[in-house]
Amino acid sequence: MLSDLGGDGGVLRDLKARLRGLVAVLFLSAIVLAAAAQPSAAQTPISRDTPVLFTADELVYDERKAIVTARGNVELSQGDRILLADTITYNQQDNTVTASGNISLLEPTGEVLFSNYAVLDADLKNGFIDNLRALLTDGSRFAANRARRVNGERKEMDKAVFSPCNLCEDNPDRAPLWQIKAVRVTHDEAAKNIEYEDATLEFFGVPVAYTPYLVHPDPTVKRRSGFLAPTLGFSGDLGAIYGQPYYHVIDDQSDVEVEPIVYAKEGLAVRAKYRRRFTRGQIELDTTTAYVEQRDEGEVERGENGLEGSADFEGRFALTNTWRAGFDFEQSSDRTYLRRYRLGDKEVLTSQLFAEGFRHRNYAAVHAYKFQGLRAGDDRSRSPIVTPFAQYSFVSEPSAGGGRFKVDTNAMVLTRQTGTDSSRLSVKGGWEIPYYAPSGEIYSFAASVQGDVYSVANPTGSTDPTLEDDEEITGRFFPQLALGWRYPLARRGNNYTQLVEPIVQVVGAPNGGNPDEIPNEDSQAFEFDDTTLFRLNRFEGYDRVTSGSRLDYGVRVGIYGDGGGSSSFLIGQSYRFIGDGPFPNGSGLADDVSDLVGRLEVSPFPWLDLLYRFRIDADDLDARRNEIGFRIDRGRFGLTADYALLDEQETAQSFGDREQIDLNARFRLNENWTVTGNLVQDLSDGSSETLSAKTGLLYQDECILFGVDFERRNLEDSGLEPEDRVFLRIVLKHLGGVENQ
Repeated sequence: MLSDLGGDGGVLRDLKARLRGLVAVLFLSAIVLAAAAQPSAAQTPISRDTPVLFTADELVYDERKAIVTARGNVELSQGDRILLADTITYNQQDNTVTASGNISLLEPTGEVLFSNYAVLDADLKNGFIDNLRALLTDGSRFAANRARRVNGERKEMDKAVFSPCNLCEDNPDRAPLWQIKAVRVTHDEAAKNIEYEDATLEFFGVPVAYTPYLVHPDPTVKRRSGFLAPTLGFSGDLGAIYGQPYYHVIDDQSDVEVEPIVYAKEGLAVRAKYRRRFTRGQIELDTTTAYVEQRDEGEVERGENGLEGSADFEGRFALTNTWRAGFDFEQSSDRTYLRRYRLGDKEVLTSQLFAEGFRHRNYAAVHAYKFQGLRAGDDRSRSPIVTPFAQYSFVSEPSAGGGRFKVDTNAMVLTRQTGTDSSRLSVKGGWEIPYYAPSGEIYSFAASVQGDVYSVANPTGSTDPTLEDDEEITGRFFPQLALGWRYPLARRGNNYTQLVEPIVQVVGAPNGGNPDEIPNEDSQAFEFDDTTLFRLNRFEGYDRVTSGSRLDYGVRVGIYGDGGGSSSFLIGQSYRFIGDGPFPNGSGLADDVSDLVGRLEVSPFPWLDLLYRFRIDADDLDARRNEIGFRIDRGRFGLTADYALLDEQETAQSFGDREQIDLNARFRLNENWTVTGNLVQDLSDGSSETLSAKTGLLYQDECILFGVDFERRNLEDSGLEPEDRVFLRIVLKHLGGVENQ
């Protein structure tokens, strides 16, 4: 819409003023188009095909000099470019536009150029600009004494400054947090580069670094080949650490990053990462190769330099809408190599090849596994290779009464270089149905039967070659019945609901469902707590079942506020009245009457959560397991704490009693500064030993991230010593950053 040219008269006078403005616009457009019909050989005129829109408070045309002058709130636009100024003159003979006073030039890219005086060609693409100030699309800024626009896609600036930092609101003339000053700066919008000659990096106006030449992508670039910011760090064990990554974009679907890393006291490592995306999948390869000092198993003395390495290769593919497949390959040349050089922190490396499918209530999968343990005491010769591991699960549609039929099948072949090999075929079928009584009681009935066939070679796990050919065929047929009863009783308060729910479950099963001939490969991780109290089979996996008949009972109490706050408490116990349990001493289920287990959860506010889980000896009420945790998140302040007391179990005597506390804290001092801390303290056997402690200070705003972290690790292993480490992180927007190792 054309702007109002103003006036002091009535409606007629206002109408006449509008007509004069319209005539002036039409007259100027005619002049511009006439100039476009007679282009000079030296300059490119305004395109005949591109319309020109023009508004101003006052318009003057000098016929003798062929100059049109517009004053007052002048706006000239052609295509996607818009020029605003106090005064604009158009020279028909030179085909140039001269602007002065409060100039703003809006580019098609979204950039805005500011100045007080500019001389441009008629299409506003080329020319000279004095005292340039430029605002880029991401908020970054340029300032220059003088700039030249070339071909509408290149700014050449003399004595220029670049910074992505916001200016101080109270004192805009003060230097930003950081900036780059250069004798000459070129912004190539076509190549999307910003180039500097004789450049100086300043913090708070103080020079800190100089380079004769520097180039980095402009803010519109997402991926670009080139050197990334270095990796810096210091370790009491490894000395100073320096890494220089190089990133290379292969094409739109793939890239690679290579980083040589120097350890002052150890040697050199090279890390390489390759990524590629496909139409229906992706792969990622992360490898390391190091020429570092060797450390013998169980010793920490320095040795001769040698080669170490690791690989992590991962792929995921969507074959169809039902099936997907993938692979993982993880391997390390030495057990402590990755942790020693901060290249990884996994304790078990898992390699697998798999395919799996999902359709309605059906699930099928085939896996192959290989493991490499990196913990103390792990023996590679005894690490299993599982191929195949196949499973199929099916859940039927609910019947008219709500009953469901379930089927789970599993097949596995497990081999070792040394130890027991086994093959398994397992089928488990079951049926469950609930019943809701008119009185509010809830009954449930479940019936299942599991059949297993095992072929076991070297069942004793002997290393004697004469016994490794021993093979046994064994099996198991294990039925189970369960009847459950719950009676949720609710009472409504003024602004809350109170719930009391007694729970009873009777489980019937034969005794002796775990013959010694069946090896225990996938059911070793067991813990009796509130989550396993009412499970039919308290073991994970297939190799062990919960035999015998028992009675499980407990009560759940809860208060639920209308505003979202809640508190709940569960306590329960199990009584085995027929058969011998398969559980070891110290598990809480070794006796006919189990330990008491329970959970208390309190969440009065969205920012506060408390959790207490326990297992108490049924005879003397001594605590066998205590877990206490809480979370506070008040925006600026956050604190999480976890305390665990684990009693010794017969299956884990090497660990003994374990008692530990883990604290994490975060406090935001203001909008930019944050302090963090972490502490892991070992309290076992009445001692108090710090396993790890870390504290950090972080500053972050729109243009910089700066952090300093100090960490103390008191963990010992083969080739690993307790050490102190200092990490430095500096990330300058558009210039990369220094990241911790």
